[in-house]
Amino acid sequence: MALELFANASLYTPAEPESIETLDVSYNVIEGIVLRMLHVNSTMVAHEIATALCLPFFNVVEPVLNQLREMHLLEILRGDRAMSYVYTITNAGRERALQYFEQTTYVGPAPVSLESYVKAIKAQSLKNITVNSERLRDAFDGLVFEEAILEAIGPAVNSGRSIFLYGPPGNGKTSICERIVASFGGSIFIPSIISVSGQLIRIFDEYNHQEVGADEDIRLQGRYDKRYKLIRRPIIIVGGELTMESLDLVWNNESRFYEAPFQMKANGGAFMIDDFGRQRIEPKTLLNRWIVPLEKKIDFLTLHTGTKMEVPFDELIVFSTNLNPKALVDDAFLRRIRYKIPINDPSHEAFRAIWKIVSEAKGVPYADELVDYFVYKFMRSQGRPLRGCIPRDILDNIVDVCRFKQIDLTITVEMLDDAAKAYFVKFEDDESGYKPSL
Repeated sequence: MALELFANASLYTPAEPESIETLDVSYNVIEGIVLRMLHVNSTMVAHEIATALCLPFFNVVEPVLNQLREMHLLEILRGDRAMSYVYTITNAGRERALQYFEQTTYVGPAPVSLESYVKAIKAQSLKNITVNSERLRDAFDGLVFEEAILEAIGPAVNSGRSIFLYGPPGNGKTSICERIVASFGGSIFIPSIISVSGQLIRIFDEYNHQEVGADEDIRLQGRYDKRYKLIRRPIIIVGGELTMESLDLVWNNESRFYEAPFQMKANGGAFMIDDFGRQRIEPKTLLNRWIVPLEKKIDFLTLHTGTKMEVPFDELIVFSTNLNPKALVDDAFLRRIRYKIPINDPSHEAFRAIWKIVSEAKGVPYADELVDYFVYKFMRSQGRPLRGCIPRDILDNIVDVCRFKQIDLTITVEMLDDAAKAYFVKFEDDESGYKPSL
């Protein structure tokens, strides 16, 4: 841990604002948030306001509070020093706050400017990272894969271009994408929210972004712009729910601010389109939307006012599908996706290795003979292909049975038989004479 902290010490750190005059967003933006905040909470201590804004009190928040007092929008109830003053909003302040609420209901950390956001993403760009063979192997440690896959992924990762993973389902395409992002290493700063032409766009997403703890990175122990959050390089995965609308700014008519689209939240990491070809939009339509971003690393988004904004497209795009790539798009589009990597079914030996890794992780005893029994009885004899996900799914069933029976984790032939019957769908006639209609 200590070495990691030391290594991160020289990485990009957003500088803390020094004064209200040098702040990268306008005074009115900060005033609006403060008045909405006091309108909601009635009273707040000065240092609480600064903490909520994620801005320094002295030279940044204090001048704003002083100005609002002079305008008779706020007043001090009590306190013996500036940081401990208890503020309340006046009637005039409430009227002004209601005007600000008509613009947006947002209350939270102060935004950063679009220019500052672009600067931060460029400073932490994937272009600055070179992933060598050793680094990639470390990231893939514990994952069973063919050597050819690693040799193909390495150059693709360093290219920063798009990757097309294709092959049968259940063989680890999502896991491969996760390990690719792990090979990038490090963490990046992203703002909670940005301001563009008076409009607010929320970037940080608790669902898709994982914050780094203060004890995990030395940069969080010093001074930095707290409007930014330090997160692990993101990996955002979307499937059939992806629509064209979700690739542009999403306007919330009730809160009256924007949610950043998936690809913007993925900046600095990876954006995986899983089950490509099963979305509610045509593959060609999606690729047409991304011709410029994929080649120029720049995306264009549109505010509801009609204003267009240019934002970074600094991420690895991974398309994943179990369909035939040529059935999805033509050769011209496939050429734009630089790296096409097949992820095939595991061999018998690889299937054993996967089963062993999963067994150790779950605490279930392992034996080659049991795996071979399962393969020959339920896979080979039934003409079923081996899939990388099957060991996990079958062993999950075994663990569930042991917990239900309140016995130590174990595995037997009989338990494998039961797990297989619960897992696989049987289409042939059963003893009752029922035959599914297909």
